Amino acid sequence: MPDKILLAQKNNPTADHLYNLLRDEGYFILKAGDITETARMLGERPDLLLFDTEIASRQNPDQWTPMILRCRDNPLPCVLFSSNGRKPAPIKALSPWITDTLQSPINPREVQYKITTQLTIHRLQYELTLAQRMLANKQTELDEYRRSAAQIQRALLPEHLPALENLKFAWRFIPCERIGGDLFNIMRLTNDTVMVYLLDVSGHGVSAAMITVSVFQNLSPTSGRLFRAHSGSNKPLQCLAPTEILQQLDREYPFERFGKFFTIACLLLHTPTGKLQFSSAGHPPPLCIRSDGSCELLSSGGSIIGTGAKVPFEQGEVTLEQGDRIFLYSDGIIEHSTPQGEMFGIPRLYHKLQLQKKRELAAACEKTIETLHSFGQETAFKDDITLLGIEYLGNDKTPSES
Repeated sequence: MPDKILLAQKNNPTADHLYNLLRDEGYFILKAGDITETARMLGERPDLLLFDTEIASRQNPDQWTPMILRCRDNPLPCVLFSSNGRKPAPIKALSPWITDTLQSPINPREVQYKITTQLTIHRLQYELTLAQRMLANKQTELDEYRRSAAQIQRALLPEHLPALENLKFAWRFIPCERIGGDLFNIMRLTNDTVMVYLLDVSGHGVSAAMITVSVFQNLSPTSGRLFRAHSGSNKPLQCLAPTEILQQLDREYPFERFGKFFTIACLLLHTPTGKLQFSSAGHPPPLCIRSDGSCELLSSGGSIIGTGAKVPFEQGEVTLEQGDRIFLYSDGIIEHSTPQGEMFGIPRLYHKLQLQKKRELAAACEKTIETLHSFGQETAFKDDITLLGIEYLGNDKTPSES
């Protein structure tokens, strides 16, 4: 479709020559003979206004108002010329929209160059505005997706803990402004076995949140994936070992399919004896703080889930005694940094948790997060912050507090 030009001109040979020149170049021409008619024709949404300053000299100033309002509603390039051979006089009322002038409206080269230039600029500005509008709509849509994904992710966090007389649980979870991939769960698999895991999906956004949803479903006791299959219907359920669970995840979540890696720490606790089996896939190692204040890293494991590494996962085992605590955490804690770039780090985290040994478990977690805030000089967290504590109370304890 040809560009539409509104030619507001006085009737004389120069103006007629300009009209014929534009028509021969293939433009669609709208004509107006005065300011009132020009204001009305602006409603046709032309791409360019060619304005003859000669029609302005004999107009009542009040007649400019409709044209000014039209120009404000639909800004467009305006090129001035004089059909009487004079230098185009500036027009104060039009000054915000004047983009160029024609010194010689009968010079085909000047006319073609300046009109082509202004139409190109106008088209590019229109395309830019359209692209910005589309981008804003997409951003609004993406923000809605993020809000929905964040709500789903938060809904996966445990609300009701299994009723266990010899365990206490406490946690602090602080999501960053972006959707992260942190997720943890505490599940009673059998009467005397509890499974705990904490995972962290690489990156942020909707895709990371969706991976957490998928893994959550995969690791649900109702999925049947956490128990060893056997033929005898009367045999008690036998839970898979942490290494078997991680190997299964590594097979089912290859990077080539999902485009994401994730780390995970997986624990299996036999509650009557305190026997704890553990393995991690690229996740920061859980920490065991004994009742006497000594510290032990539960560092057995293997590579990140999704790499498809052929090296088998290693599994560790410890026996918990009354008052021993296990802490799982995400790398958002140890990588939180000061404005100068110093990271909180693993040694500092372990030291702070040891200092909180005499506090109640929930208070210890809370105090550690307060310390993290202070260390970072109150800077915003750039990743999800997850700290999960488990305290073993032995066999003769009252029901746990959550």
